[in-house]
Amino acid sequence: MDEIKLYEEEYKKKKHFSFGKNWTEYARHINKERIEEAKKSLGDLLGGTNEINGKSFIDIGCGSGLFSLAACLLGAKKVVSIDVDEYSLKCTELLREKNQQKEWQWEIKHGSALDENFLHSLGKFDVVYSWGVLHHTGNMWKAIGNTLQQVKSNGKLCIAIYNENKKYKLEGTSKFWHGVKKFYNNTNSFNKKIMCWGYTLYLITGLIATGRNPVRYIKNYKAQRGMNFFTDIKDWLGGFPYEYATPEKITEYVEAEGFVLVNIKKVRSIGCNEFVFKKKES
Repeated sequence: MDEIKLYEEEYKKKKHFSFGKNWTEYARHINKERIEEAKKSLGDLLGGTNEINGKSFIDIGCGSGLFSLAACLLGAKKVVSIDVDEYSLKCTELLREKNQQKEWQWEIKHGSALDENFLHSLGKFDVVYSWGVLHHTGNMWKAIGNTLQQVKSNGKLCIAIYNENKKYKLEGTSKFWHGVKKFYNNTNSFNKKIMCWGYTLYLITGLIATGRNPVRYIKNYKAQRGMNFFTDIKDWLGGFPYEYATPEKITEYVEAEGFVLVNIKKVRSIGCNEFVFKKKES
């Protein structure tokens, strides 16, 4: 794999794909139904809403802020949302303003998963959540290692990391998609639009070939963590730096740091494997 530059370095040049701008477009789709889907997704992954109620929660790479909001609505006593993208922070702030309740302790801060000193200044949390973020930092293993340090004793770590796919070549290997994403981030806006439409057509063709109704699939896409189909297409193509690992590598690395795997949701080829680890009592 080519040497990867840090996302923060590329983002500052203002020519790089901005997750935050993409989340800002998505924010207009956030409604009560999507919020409920996010709450359900979060509760199911962590093992029930009691795993959030009354707990402290940090959202590392908060994006739209939807899951920070979900944590607040599920009764988290304190929520901290962090991101390096100014558009993500603005999007999260708007979501907080729209839904704010007096009893909430919801802080929004600019910061990086690669900044150890910044993370240390925030303290430790009962639930550390970072979904589909750490593999885009440009130094995934350092980002994971830093994130582990934020978890309290007996606390939970919830991360989603891109799967390493070598087997299912028809869907594109991880190495193939690394090249596509790199090209997408270095090409002009016209080519980006062509790539988005081409990938959309590819997905729709795949749905039809497997006997699924693409209209119904796109309409019901919000059931997948409250997301939006077209927002996720841009997120997938633009998401670079792009690193990945097998579930076994992630599990081995995290458990070696004093954690136990309590839940895992695996994908078959590309996409994110979801992990929930519990930190052993110290």
